[in-house]
Amino acid sequence: MNPGRPPGWGGVLKSKLSDWIVMTTRDAAWAPSLVFLIHAVASLGFRAYQRWPALDIPMHFLGGVVISYFYHRASINASAVGLLGPFHLVTHLVLVFALVATTTVFWEFAEFISDSVFGTHAQVDLGDTLLDMLLGIVGGMVFLIVSHLSAPGRRLAS
Repeated sequence: MNPGRPPGWGGVLKSKLSDWIVMTTRDAAWAPSLVFLIHAVASLGFRAYQRWPALDIPMHFLGGVVISYFYHRASINASAVGLLGPFHLVTHLVLVFALVATTTVFWEFAEFISDSVFGTHAQVDLGDTLLDMLLGIVGGMVFLIVSHLSAPGRRLAS
């Protein structure tokens, strides 16, 4: 038994974590899943990125928007079930922005690994990679700004 925690604390944490996963999956996982499905079908099914290389630009922007939406809902849900403290606008914005930026970096890592291991050509050059990251981050920022400005009382919609 851990002397710093009350008995049954592990069960409460597991319950909160389970509730958070279910809520976030229900509320927001559909958005990045849908964009990833569109990306996969366009890429593998139609070779759309080879036919229309500029398609990469809106897709990275849209990816940033939907992953920002996902993290936005995940953060709000984590506060609602008690995994995070009460909602605080600045903390929320910093958390979501940092997660979106991190996700864009890891997406580009995945593209690099895919190019290196499987011979794909997702990354044209350094400029393309940096533009992809910028577009994802800007997409995330646009979501946060629009969400904030459109929310009642100018507080992020929950």
